[in-house]
Amino acid sequence: MPKKLYSDIYDTLKQEINKQVYQPRNTLPGEEELASRFDVTRNTVRRALKELQSDGLVYAVKGRGVVVLEPIRDDRVVFQAENTEGFEALRNFPQNKFIQRLGTDVLTFKEVEIDEDLEKLTSFNSGDIAYYIERLRLFDGKALAVDNSYFRKSLLGDMTRADAENSIYEYIREHELFKIAAERSTTTVESATKRDLQVLDVGDMNCVGALTKFVYTDTGRLFEHTQTRYVPNHFSMVDFKSF
Repeated sequence: MPKKLYSDIYDTLKQEINKQVYQPRNTLPGEEELASRFDVTRNTVRRALKELQSDGLVYAVKGRGVVVLEPIRDDRVVFQAENTEGFEALRNFPQNKFIQRLGTDVLTFKEVEIDEDLEKLTSFNSGDIAYYIERLRLFDGKALAVDNSYFRKSLLGDMTRADAENSIYEYIREHELFKIAAERSTTTVESATKRDLQVLDVGDMNCVGALTKFVYTDTGRLFEHTQTRYVPNHFSMVDFKSF
């Protein structure tokens, strides 16, 4: 059996937890057993288990092992502010299994020069060239979120509109451009703008949720400013902390 990446182990164990191969309140096999099963080191197993714990699926109990937590029931789309996997990663949450189809429409794709106003918004430097990308996010055909993103072109190279329709983070990984290291984010509720009302299925609501994030490379360089504006009664932001 070829050696696996920790992400492959994470995906496999997550699927098994979701299918209740491992029942809630029971423990996963130990690190040594998992390392033998996947033909990897125990350190690789630990990385996979850490990701499962970050998702709120398991919790490491000293002296007992890694316990599978009881699932949370929520009929809204669950997401985390810290997401470097892209839009499709929403499927990673067991609570989001009700979503049948995810889709993306690229409404705007163009190069812009950062001026004083955009410098204040994005924290890029005046004179920088950036890709401005507006992507409408569709959940089972409903337009529930729109991403307004600026990416430093010097770090992404000659990206195309087709690349923007897929995961830009996957594009970065496939081309081995750089490592995504850190993210700073804020969440607010704001009055719906004219553009929000044009593109989102807000119904009779007059406000939207707004998640604004700044993302950095492992050299400390800012490469992305994105504001996701979403219909708030369809989403739940989650965080998981262990004590």
